[in-house]
Amino acid sequence: MADHLSCRVLIAGAGPAGCAVALYLLQRRPDLKGHVVALERGRHPRMKVCAGGLIPKTIQALAELDLPLDVPAVSVRRGIARTEVGEVDYLGSGVLCTVVRRDQFDARLARAASEAGLRLVENCRVVDVETSDSGVLVHTTDGDFAAEILVGADGSGSRVRDSLFRRDQQWVGRALMLDVPVSSRCLDNFAQTPYIFDFTCVAAGISGYSWSFPCLIEGRPHLNVGIYDQHPGRAVVPGEHKADLLDGLAAAFPQLPIPSTHRRGYKAFPIRWYAPEQSFVRGRVLLAGDAAGVDPLMGEGISYAFEHGKLAAQAIDDFLSGKPTALADYDRALHHGAVARKLRRLSFAARRFYGPRHKLYFRLASLSRGTQRIGIDWYNGVDNLDEAPVSSLLARWAKAVLLRTPMG
Repeated sequence: MADHLSCRVLIAGAGPAGCAVALYLLQRRPDLKGHVVALERGRHPRMKVCAGGLIPKTIQALAELDLPLDVPAVSVRRGIARTEVGEVDYLGSGVLCTVVRRDQFDARLARAASEAGLRLVENCRVVDVETSDSGVLVHTTDGDFAAEILVGADGSGSRVRDSLFRRDQQWVGRALMLDVPVSSRCLDNFAQTPYIFDFTCVAAGISGYSWSFPCLIEGRPHLNVGIYDQHPGRAVVPGEHKADLLDGLAAAFPQLPIPSTHRRGYKAFPIRWYAPEQSFVRGRVLLAGDAAGVDPLMGEGISYAFEHGKLAAQAIDDFLSGKPTALADYDRALHHGAVARKLRRLSFAARRFYGPRHKLYFRLASLSRGTQRIGIDWYNGVDNLDEAPVSSLLARWAKAVLLRTPMG
């Protein structure tokens, strides 16, 4: 126990969740500069397999942290959703999504956190975790680290989670993606390129969707395309064959040169989605970001990384200030607070949109332009609509349905 580096707060993972914890905490407690350490298994900028979509809720969090988005990005104002019952083409009044490359975005966050006082230790992988009443000891490939509090923000395959929490794969989805260069004849209109969500794969037993996001790679326009399955082990009917993800992706975008084998440029990755049966705190260890679970419906996790980071920073601040229930309060917030309520509603939606009566729910979702606007603004957290009570949302939805706002 004598040969270790000591700090007050240790964060496993220096992606959006880990950096958000550090940024919010150091904003609240500048006296912790130099006493907060993050362990990153790679070295920034490092590859991160993710579509890189930042919804307005994330942009709002960056503004709270006074952190400009000064990395290459594509602003998307138009979205297309394809389902078995038809297609919806939606043009928003503002930016629907800002698409970045995660290696650049994460490196920017890590730099900002380091400038704020975070001590970043890179090329350091967590091996095991020991807990006691007085703190945490983390064994890594770069030695041992002791801290009063540990935050597990090390992704869907969290080593912290595996060491201390229930190991259960039933809440882990699967996705794969690749980047496709944009043809030179399409460059003039690239700024108007929509993002596309294709849900027609649900009929083949894939509990998810295919996507296409415009993005910039080294300044050159590309489409990031991929497919997500919330329940990769579940068949349409038990015992029957389930469509392969590659087949589903190729069917969604037949006009694109989609390779037919996994060895042709694809990157596969797990997505741990939120389930209220999970625990998020054990002793002095908290889970945040993908390690805690993301949106079950769409697999979006960056906005929750910042939401968890803010809540974790408050809990850590309170705990270090002498509030003994602070960490338990964090666990309650992730089970019953505003973020939890949104994720529970998305779990409810996932069971409907990916269930046996999915056609009905896709049809309801396309009733009018007004219902689409409410749904998209709620999902994106525009004006904190995602924190509004259910009664208010239902009243807005009913009004939109009754008025039958044209889809024009």
